[in-house]
Amino acid sequence: MLWAKRATPLHEKSRAVGVDLTSSRARGMAVASGKSRSLLFDDPDEELRLFIALDRRTPEVGRAGYVLCRKTPHAVCSNFLPALTQAREWRVGRHVLSPEGALELAFGKLRDFVSAESEAAVLALPSYLAPGQVTKVVAVAGRAKLPLKGTTVASLAIVADRASSILEGTPVAPEVPTPEWVVPMRPTGGGPGVVAVVDADEFALSGSLVSVERNQTRLLASACWPRFAVKAWKDRLLDAVSDRCVRLCRRDPRDSADAEQALFEQLDDALDRARAGQRISLTVRTDRWYQDVVQPPDEFDGYCAALARNSADAVCDLLGGSGLAVPVRAVWLTHEAGRLPGLIRAIHLNTPEGTAVEVLPPGAAARAAAALVPRWLAAELPRAHLDTILPLPPRDAGPQAGVEKPKISRR
Repeated sequence: MLWAKRATPLHEKSRAVGVDLTSSRARGMAVASGKSRSLLFDDPDEELRLFIALDRRTPEVGRAGYVLCRKTPHAVCSNFLPALTQAREWRVGRHVLSPEGALELAFGKLRDFVSAESEAAVLALPSYLAPGQVTKVVAVAGRAKLPLKGTTVASLAIVADRASSILEGTPVAPEVPTPEWVVPMRPTGGGPGVVAVVDADEFALSGSLVSVERNQTRLLASACWPRFAVKAWKDRLLDAVSDRCVRLCRRDPRDSADAEQALFEQLDDALDRARAGQRISLTVRTDRWYQDVVQPPDEFDGYCAALARNSADAVCDLLGGSGLAVPVRAVWLTHEAGRLPGLIRAIHLNTPEGTAVEVLPPGAAARAAAALVPRWLAAELPRAHLDTILPLPPRDAGPQAGVEKPKISRR
């Protein structure tokens, strides 16, 4: 009998992997020789959605859980990252999951993808995790045999990765070319300054203030607002579109679990289209009826106007309550925060004239984490979670990554 030889990882020793982990998803980036490549954690998707389906013999992480989260929410384990160290359980049939057990399942699915690329990875984590929760993340990663070399607060790593654009005051081209703004970018100067990073996931909208100094970045303050989590925005959109459907055909998608789930799954693409200024077409279908609901992008902004206004107020309160002598140089929204309807405009209108408002590309945190791998291997960084200070590499260490400019249409 001929036995097939087990495949071995074909990774390069110089390749590094960064993993960006939030309560919503995990995203990975492999970097080697200055080139980066996204990892397909849930083929064909780059993101592994942190939803676990518990309605089968073996719990399954990813899209299998996401396609059930509205249809049978009691059979799905989600939003478990911020629940670490808490006495919480998800029970479905014979399955019993704690937050730590759920995270271990997620890391188990990531392990083969990461190990096939590199022997070293760095994990970027949300700023709202407490020290005890970060310790638990590292312990679970060890049990899952994830080749982890270090952890960092995502916002701190992002700003460190783009520090030269602040210190030199030079614009950086986006990773993916995008049309120019209708509203001109605000001018910025060079030298040390402070940047705000805004992120959003299933748990909360969060913000961090990071000081860029000549030789380091420093986390000055952070806050999170669970009432403005991504779930709240999607709930609002689903209700608004459903109400529109009732007006059109006297049928409510929320009366059918399958129809509500199908509509919910279309929201991610709809958010991307709305941000690009494209018309949105949503299809509601059951075994008895169907309806196409066409939405102009500005209607999404209208549906979420109150959320956008209150979220921007919260972010501006963080900026104004930090005691800074001068306004922040820039507000950088992650890809997830940048596509929330109306949020970019609301922040832009409520920040000082000298503050630029920009949107980061989807892989910004993962690539920033990967950039730290060689520095940890060379013992340039302390063997601890980087949550306050991140020393900058020498200024000639290479070009920094770009930011993607959001499109804001004039009204």
